[in-house]
Amino acid sequence: MDTHLQIRTQDTSLADFKKDGLLIVRNKIDAAKIQTLIKEINEIREFVKVKIQSMDRPLKTYSDIAERHLGRLDYRCGFTADIFDEVAEPILQLSRKVSPTIDFRYYWGAIPSESGSGPTDFHRDVYPILNTTEGVNLDTPDLCLPPYYLTVLIPLVEITPENGPTEFIKGSQHIKIVNEDTSDIYAPLLSPGDFVMFDGRTMHRGSPNKSKDERLIAYMTLVANWYHDQTFEINDYLFPEVAVKGK
Repeated sequence: MDTHLQIRTQDTSLADFKKDGLLIVRNKIDAAKIQTLIKEINEIREFVKVKIQSMDRPLKTYSDIAERHLGRLDYRCGFTADIFDEVAEPILQLSRKVSPTIDFRYYWGAIPSESGSGPTDFHRDVYPILNTTEGVNLDTPDLCLPPYYLTVLIPLVEITPENGPTEFIKGSQHIKIVNEDTSDIYAPLLSPGDFVMFDGRTMHRGSPNKSKDERLIAYMTLVANWYHDQTFEINDYLFPEVAVKGK
């Protein structure tokens, strides 16, 4: 049986999260809220578009807007509408179950992937706690901590094999050095209303958008209060007037 089709109708469990480093929740966000998210995010995008139209691309150095790959702008500014707090609440409740000993703060973002945009590299969303490793490799202190960095992907369009599902290496949050060439790649297909929560130590990447349409995903980043994340700091904001440093 096609594993993508099999999992489309199922949530995963907290036990799966501990083992695999990701949790899939189906049909949690209703259609009206999805449409409101799309509307608010498109307004943010129009605001940003005016500002960057004369700037050199790709944009790399800003805390509130970055370009991971040409055609993949990462927006982390302007998420002030009430809808973001409404959608965040059940996700925050889940985060307390996933990692009950951590006090999280969070911020919102969105990453549209334009038609034809290429893949990103496999990466983790965290950096090593100690300066003892290079690249995406982790050390023992990193693996011993409870989940302290959670990323939540919220698709606003149907995620298909053609438009670039996010690919994960299950269980990589427990591995210091991951061999990408021999790892099984898991790319869940999602619908608007679903979301994926994953441990920031889990290796993942965005796959290429081979479709004719844009793929739009909103996200939440939840980090422990003690963890340094540049989006929470004053670190070269392009849009200081709408910068959201987290809650």
